[in-house]
Amino acid sequence: MLSDFLVAFRNIIRNKVESAISILGLSIGLGCLIILLALIVHERSFDRYIPGYRNVYRILLGEDNLTSYPLAERLSEELPMIKDYFRYYGASEIHVRTPGNIISKESGFSFADNSIFRVLGIKMLAGTPASLPGEVAISKTSAIKYFGNASPLGKTLQVKLGDGFTHLSISGIYKDFPSNSTLCPSFIADIKMSEIMLRQFQQVLGDFGDGNKSYLGWDRRDFVSYVVLADDTDPLQVSSALGKYNEFLPNDNKAELIYNLQPVTDIYLGSAGTSLRKVNRQHLAYYEGISFMILIISLVNFILLTRAGVSKRIHDFGTRKVYGASRGKIVRLIIIESFIIVLISVLPATFIVDHGINLVNNTLNKTITTGTFLDPILLLLIIFVILSVSVIAGWLIGIYYSGVPALDLISGKTRIKGRTGKWNYALLAVHFTILMVFISGIITVSKQIQYSKSGYKGIDPRNILVADLTSSDLMHNFNTIKNEIEKIPGVKAVAGGTFIPPFGNYLPVTLKNDEGEKIRFDGLIMGEGMTDLLGIEVIDGEPFGPYQEGSLGVIINESSAKKYNVKAGESLLAFQVRGIVKDFNVHSFHLQIQPMVILQQNPEEMGIIAIKTDGTNDDEVKAKLKELFSRIAPDEFFETTYLIDRIEGFYEGETKQSKIIGAFAILTAFLSVMGLFGVSMISIGRRRKEIGLRKVNGATIREILLIVNSDLFRWFFVAFVVSVPVSVFLLNKWLEKFAYRTELSWWIFAASGLLAIIIVILTVTWQSLRAAWSNPVESIRYE
Repeated sequence: MLSDFLVAFRNIIRNKVESAISILGLSIGLGCLIILLALIVHERSFDRYIPGYRNVYRILLGEDNLTSYPLAERLSEELPMIKDYFRYYGASEIHVRTPGNIISKESGFSFADNSIFRVLGIKMLAGTPASLPGEVAISKTSAIKYFGNASPLGKTLQVKLGDGFTHLSISGIYKDFPSNSTLCPSFIADIKMSEIMLRQFQQVLGDFGDGNKSYLGWDRRDFVSYVVLADDTDPLQVSSALGKYNEFLPNDNKAELIYNLQPVTDIYLGSAGTSLRKVNRQHLAYYEGISFMILIISLVNFILLTRAGVSKRIHDFGTRKVYGASRGKIVRLIIIESFIIVLISVLPATFIVDHGINLVNNTLNKTITTGTFLDPILLLLIIFVILSVSVIAGWLIGIYYSGVPALDLISGKTRIKGRTGKWNYALLAVHFTILMVFISGIITVSKQIQYSKSGYKGIDPRNILVADLTSSDLMHNFNTIKNEIEKIPGVKAVAGGTFIPPFGNYLPVTLKNDEGEKIRFDGLIMGEGMTDLLGIEVIDGEPFGPYQEGSLGVIINESSAKKYNVKAGESLLAFQVRGIVKDFNVHSFHLQIQPMVILQQNPEEMGIIAIKTDGTNDDEVKAKLKELFSRIAPDEFFETTYLIDRIEGFYEGETKQSKIIGAFAILTAFLSVMGLFGVSMISIGRRRKEIGLRKVNGATIREILLIVNSDLFRWFFVAFVVSVPVSVFLLNKWLEKFAYRTELSWWIFAASGLLAIIIVILTVTWQSLRAAWSNPVESIRYE
């Protein structure tokens, strides 16, 4: 066996060029594959760090992960199979004032029962969890960020939770949550303090807030509840026991809502509602599909390049067979040689992995660390890939050459050249099929993203500046700010509202009359002039005029008017339809336009201010707005954004996906070039004598090029025909998540085929011209 390794190693050294090309191509393929495997293993490992994670569950109500505040505590008291629990409320963005009096934004602020540390197994490094209102525990990273190397215990952190900054005493420092944790808070305050945040959100709704005095009762669902079951407890039994708590639900359809338990390890990939970290399960399927394609390409490419190198050594195999080498011996020798090349390829692959992981983390906001590569599952997958590629490639090549008679091998002949050539081209066709699928994917994803950003129906989001009014002082001074901004040259319109479309998810609004009849709509709350500012067309009636307290006038969209057969001036329940607007996209293109009602907001309760400009004087508008904010509310964080930038944020995930697909498409093209190089090397080498004879008989360079490459282009056409339906199927599946989508135009597939054929022509032309320009006498003597 040792001698076989030595012989294989000498063959690799002797054939430096072919070996180097094989190692380079395989290292790229292995590097890409290892990156994708690490991503897949990491995504599937979420929350498995939790001690006893098999007994930890999140409570769902229907498909919603938000539950009432008292639920988990009541379960713990009444159901003996509940060993522990915690409730969690995550704030979206919080303003924190640093010790240097600088206000920054934090997205990792949360509220939880202090049992969160016990349930999730998060270690306290110093101090204790926050157990009283006015306390907060912070992560190690946050402690270093705000206090450097000094101990922050007992110090004060100023946090804007409501209508002003709250002074929180730092009770403890905890170890950062693992990179594969669904929850990843940087600050954890006492759960009861969440009421301040909930009250603040209702304040943003202005006159349409619910005005509750308490947000910690049964009538609201704002909290994520985790429970720990006793060993051997059937979660279905607990889910059934939860049914009795439906009586506390305020919903009219509470009989239809069912409590159930979701295993904590299913949250990341099967999240209902929202969480701080989650991923669409379909996205993981994309990565798994890309991994499979990269594996196929790497294997095919390695087989083609290895065959190109082995085909030059068939005399050596013939000699070995003459001296008694068995078929198994030759197969084993080629497998060992393949194994050595694969092992050598792993070293340069590590450089690709190192840079690729940074690309994936930065582009997709992932948290893959070096610890991921110590996962036993990932290590086993890498070993499996190395062995599979070595054995499959070596066996396929070895089984063929070992079956050729010794004399044929010594004379440089094989018995089934024609069939071998077809197999070579068929393998190469797989390469280019995958490449064209990638290219079609890049074009379609980019086309859909561009369509989503620029194809908004019924509104014009261009040149609109938006700023949040984050305090009562700013809200009450909306008209003052509006009047000052309108004086600036270049400002075309100023208006306010609670939200400005397009914004996130549906905002449910229920209209009802005194008889209890109700209709549920998608809602929007805006002020006078917002329809004109956004370019929303009023097709019947009129837009909102000056605000009148107690007015029951509303505006509806076309869909509402058609569904309820209402015209402007008529009544909808107890509300007068003031106007009807043409349907427009209130949300991202992921969501369908629904029947909608627009309510008029009190000018003193506006949550945002929107400014339409002509684009020539925006810097002065921003400066003036900042001056007004600083004068009215000097402690508030000031930030302006363009509405078009907010829209682009809706498609951040798809944009990042396109970058990753593009990176792998470039690598796939490179591997395809190398595979094509191997096939053309084999093909031209076998036809060298034929080329020489044709040149002697007067064939031109152009005729020789056509003859040499005719088979290649036929198989390329096969690859193109196969790639089109495959691309159509995969891209239609991807486009299903958009309610409004671009068309799969014919030119997308034509462009992918054109780009691929250009790659083919540039790759094979050099080798073909070398053969066509060679001395015909040398070519005839070749065999």
